[in-house]
Amino acid sequence: MDTVEELGGTYFYHGNANVTPQELFWLIFAESLANHTGISVETAATILAGQPLVPKRKVLGASGSRTSIASKLARRIFKDARFPGGMRVETTIGIGKSRHTNKIGTAVGRAVPYFGYSQAVIVFAIVARETKQKFNLIARPNDRIAWMYF
Repeated sequence: MDTVEELGGTYFYHGNANVTPQELFWLIFAESLANHTGISVETAATILAGQPLVPKRKVLGASGSRTSIASKLARRIFKDARFPGGMRVETTIGIGKSRHTNKIGTAVGRAVPYFGYSQAVIVFAIVARETKQKFNLIARPNDRIAWMYF
């Protein structure tokens, strides 16, 4: 048997016999996702670096507040650099909260996790497209996926 073959109404795929069309789809998806793990490690790192895990020093009126590794490093790298002309940039903090800042390090530190989220969306879109193409190449015509937006 070849690595991909149709057998009695089911499929044989990379050593897996009697695979249904749905199982074939998920096997191809897992294989494609595994091919992109180098990207997903970077994605996870940027998302985690932006999470508020590091305790901040206690200041008057703030109890139990935290900051992220990305925020601490960006503030250290950019020190007291500010946007030109007194420009203030709106940054997102958590869900539904925003603050304005004129410091470059603060804006960069708060933006890091969103780069990770956008990279994760891109990776899953690439994996979904590759999965659909490979599945449609292998599957019988009546089992094929007719997604137009991938």
